[in-house]
Amino acid sequence: MRGRIFSLWSASIIAVLIAVMPTAHAQTPGDFAGEPDKSMASAHESFVKGDTNKAADQIHKAAVYVKKEGNKVAKDAKATVKKAGDDLDRLGREVKKGAVKSGDQLKKTFAQVDHQLAAAWHTTANEAKKAGKDSTNALKNAGAGLEGAAKWSGTQLKEGAQVSVDGVKKAGQGVKLGAEEVGKFFTGIGEGIAEVGQQLKGGR
Repeated sequence: MRGRIFSLWSASIIAVLIAVMPTAHAQTPGDFAGEPDKSMASAHESFVKGDTNKAADQIHKAAVYVKKEGNKVAKDAKATVKKAGDDLDRLGREVKKGAVKSGDQLKKTFAQVDHQLAAAWHTTANEAKKAGKDSTNALKNAGAGLEGAAKWSGTQLKEGAQVSVDGVKKAGQGVKLGAEEVGKFFTGIGEGIAEVGQQLKGGR
């Protein structure tokens, strides 16, 4: 009798583990510090739970945020950000009508959106640098986009890129960066953007 009870208990534990396995690797809003990743993570979480309407709403929220960012980046980068916002809107519509079957489809689009934002802000930082202006804030945004793209795509950033992302975060916490540090971080983040871009294209 005791053996039978143990077998039933073991079977129920296995069933619970199998039930939670699909969500074990889902990104959660707590994994990210800011937008649009918080909304995208919430969308992914809702999608995995089967709440496609809530997922679509969160994707739309992320799209609105991204489109607003398009007003802040350099002129040459505006089209890139607009495309990112449009891609999110398209994904939201597809999710709402039930055309998206896998959470991986969401992750792929979210990674591309973050990558496009990273590239746009990196271009903006370069423009600021050329004009003799402070590029720290733009670089911080580029780092946040790069980190998000890496998380969504499952890419491990190389040391130089990761050090740069961590370095510009400090600037957002009131630490003043020197010109040499800014230059190094600019290069490191640029290399990271190129690297993740290759991953998203399926290259190495």
